[in-house]
Amino acid sequence: MSPTKTTRKAVTPPQSTKVEAKAPVVEKKFTPRFTNKKQEYKASVYQLVSKAKDRRGMPQYPVVSLLKAEDIIFDPETGENRKIRYVPGEASIFVDDHPETAKMREPIAFTNGFVFVDHTNPTLKKYLDTCNANGSNPHRIKSKNILFTMKDDEKAAQDKIAQVADVMDAVQSALKMPLNELIGYAKVLGVKTDKSVDEIRWDMKIQAEKNPTAFLAGMNDPRTEMKQLLLMAEESGIISMKKTGVTWVSSGNTICVPAIGVKPIERMVDFCSEGEGEQIYSEIERRLKALNG
Repeated sequence: MSPTKTTRKAVTPPQSTKVEAKAPVVEKKFTPRFTNKKQEYKASVYQLVSKAKDRRGMPQYPVVSLLKAEDIIFDPETGENRKIRYVPGEASIFVDDHPETAKMREPIAFTNGFVFVDHTNPTLKKYLDTCNANGSNPHRIKSKNILFTMKDDEKAAQDKIAQVADVMDAVQSALKMPLNELIGYAKVLGVKTDKSVDEIRWDMKIQAEKNPTAFLAGMNDPRTEMKQLLLMAEESGIISMKKTGVTWVSSGNTICVPAIGVKPIERMVDFCSEGEGEQIYSEIERRLKALNG
């Protein structure tokens, strides 16, 4: 009797029980987003120029002021003078584009000093932008009287921001300027320096606020450095700067003579900037260094 064969069943390996890690669910935090959408259509505003003021200092305007709807302007595109006219219904303001039947109807009325032009009337806007009476028109004929300007609140805001930025830059420069530069620049501007450093900085801050553009420009002007040296030379008894002339203190010899109405230091800077004056300036600089060791 033959032995019975035992059939072994294939063993299937157990499936992996490994659990894949899932990324944690993070709830998105709601962040409000604000937009500053401009109105797609905005009326153009034109304002009369008024010299009359009320008791509060506010401009006064007539109830109605009429502007002639016809003019001769300089056209920057053609380089020629062209006649313009506002005719309701016409697409162009140039008379040479109008049909013979086109006629001007009535003048343009400013009510209480203003004209508001909607985007649906581009021809009127073009006329007001182009005529010589508009002081905001860069191509206006200068001999014509300015009767109104375009009121641009956005541009006015940009100009104010730029002015404030200039003031801040100038004031920061005055407050952080190194002491030696501070005193030198203060003397050039006519600020008294026989006081404490804080008092000098405060006075320079006031100068910066009065005219920030000029204050910043003066700091980087080569003439400022020359003026500082010349003033130091005068304080050291090397030169004398008077209306009658700039002279050497030691010999009394004249270096240069300012014209009537010109400050001696301004004339001296001009003189020292070219020719023989450059040699004089070098000599002044040499004598200063000798005095200061």
